[in-house]
Amino acid sequence: MELAEIESARAAWSFALGCLILALKLSLAEALPQAWRRVAYAGGPTARHGAACASAAVLAGSVFMAWAGAPKAWPWMNCVSLVFALASLALLPRQRLQSDASLRASLCLWMGTALLVSTALEPTAGLSGRWLRLGPVAVQPTWLLLPSLFLLSQRLPGAASAAMQRRTGLGLLLAMAGLTAQMEMCWLLLLGCLLLLRSASQQSGPGQTLLACLALLCAGVASQSWQAPPAQAFVDQVLLQAWAEGSGLALSWLVPATLLLLWPAWRQGQAGEHGLLWAGILLLSLPGWLPTPLLGMGGSAILGYVLSLAAVPESGTRLDVHRRSASAAAPPPEPPRRRRLRLALPKLRAR
Repeated sequence: MELAEIESARAAWSFALGCLILALKLSLAEALPQAWRRVAYAGGPTARHGAACASAAVLAGSVFMAWAGAPKAWPWMNCVSLVFALASLALLPRQRLQSDASLRASLCLWMGTALLVSTALEPTAGLSGRWLRLGPVAVQPTWLLLPSLFLLSQRLPGAASAAMQRRTGLGLLLAMAGLTAQMEMCWLLLLGCLLLLRSASQQSGPGQTLLACLALLCAGVASQSWQAPPAQAFVDQVLLQAWAEGSGLALSWLVPATLLLLWPAWRQGQAGEHGLLWAGILLLSLPGWLPTPLLGMGGSAILGYVLSLAAVPESGTRLDVHRRSASAAAPPPEPPRRRRLRLALPKLRAR
């Protein structure tokens, strides 16, 4: 009725667009607090601490980009990516991902297949890796899938069979093949070092050591054609950029924000591999071999960090696995026997 009474078509379109924006604002104002509440209370301590640290790091990087003269849309794009990542983390079945070994192995296989299939994407000029364009948004499958793939390949205590280990190993092999075809030397080197550390710290047999050696061999093959990507302001070497500009004030909040990414591993022993993974990514980003995660422009790194928190097994998950296995091994209790009541009646003697 309101649109019919408006004479100008331009005014009608403005009125309809304003109603749409108002409806979106109201729906977001109702949905975002619920999503954050699910992240804060439904998840374990690793998800809570990781979500808070990711929010602080993205906020620190956005403030630096806005202060140092980056394109005006970049800080907002990082914040939108953070909101989308937190909402996705809230919707994921984290408890099942942390306890169901069969689901973890199947996801490893599917993610490795996706990384291999992403090789068919055309490379973008001036950018490293492959990019998947979803309308106006471009994401990098390696950043999205590889951190979660590595963490999902971690064997749960007492909950892995030979078939699950074969699926996990096959997923890692497919991921290595895809990274080798894309000449991702840094990711292969990081994956090989992490698998070596895992095989040394766990009694995982020769399988993990063989996969680590294979990843390092693929890194050597990829290094023959690898070239360092050209540095881009506010994307690569963000800390060195702040240092070169003499922004001591910016470094005073960027360096603590970088260390915050490792806070979940320091607080929770189960998140040790998560901390090692992102510590290696941060080290490789210092010379500019990888983009600076979360501090610089890049929604794929934000999504990769937040979504990988769902693959970290919580401390309570391990206890639940042992309780289920113990209860399954124990025989069922015997039903109580019925006792028959016998009444001792006095016998009458015949006279």
